[in-house]
Amino acid sequence: MKKLIAAVVIVLLAHTHVFATWSIIIVDPKTHEIGIAGASCTYNCYGIGKIVPNVGGVIVQAMSNSDAREKGIRMILANALPDEIITAMRDSIFDPERQQYAVVTIGFLDQPGIYTGRLTKPFHGGLTDYGVSVQGNTLASDTTLAVVMAAVRKGKGDALHISEILLTALEAGARAGGDKRCGEQRATSAFLMVVNPNDKRPYLDLQIFGQGKGKQNAVDLLRLKYQRWKRKADRRHRAET
Repeated sequence: MKKLIAAVVIVLLAHTHVFATWSIIIVDPKTHEIGIAGASCTYNCYGIGKIVPNVGGVIVQAMSNSDAREKGIRMILANALPDEIITAMRDSIFDPERQQYAVVTIGFLDQPGIYTGRLTKPFHGGLTDYGVSVQGNTLASDTTLAVVMAAVRKGKGDALHISEILLTALEAGARAGGDKRCGEQRATSAFLMVVNPNDKRPYLDLQIFGQGKGKQNAVDLLRLKYQRWKRKADRRHRAET
C-alpha cells in the first residue's frame, strides 16, 4: 500500500533550491482535498512542497532543502506525527536554521507541525489551525501571517472551496505587504495546487513565474489565471451534466 501511495506523490519540485516568502497548506477535513499555495519575490517558487493525496503535505522553503522534503514525505507515508517529522527534518544535515518547514496530515489534522530556522530572514514565522499552516519569511510586515490566517479562517467560515480559500489568503498576504524585496509589486512568482484524494496528478495546478522586478504582481496574475481555469472547469461540468 505504501508503495502504491508513494507512486502517486504529487511533486512541486523543479530545482534543488527553490524559495518562497509566504505559503499555505490546507487539508479539507470533509473532502480530503489537499492544497498548497505560495508567493515570493524570486524567479520561481513552484517547487517548495509535496502532496501525498489523501495523506498529507509538506513545505520546505527559504533555502528549501530537497533532502529534508524527501525525509518529510517518507515520514508522512509512515503515518508519523507532524511534530516528529519536523524534529527529524531539524537534523543538522538538512541545514535547518536556513529552512522553514510545515507539515499537515489528514491523520493528525489538529496537530500541524511548523518550524522557522533562526537564520531565515525576518519578518518570519508560522501559524497553525485545524488542518492549516501558514508560514513566511522576508515579509514586509510582522502582521502578514496573522492577516493570511484570518483570511483562511474567514474563507472556511464562508464555506469557500479550498482553492478559493488558498488564493484569497495568498492575496491577503500580498495586500499586507508580501515580500519586502518586491516593494509595491509584492511578488514576482506565485502558485496554486489542489489534489483530490484519488488524484494521480493535481486537478488544479497553476503557476506564475519570472515576472521581474517592477512588473505585475504575480498573485494578481495568478488570480486571473485561476478565473480562466474556473470558467473552463464550469463549462466542462455543465457539458457533463
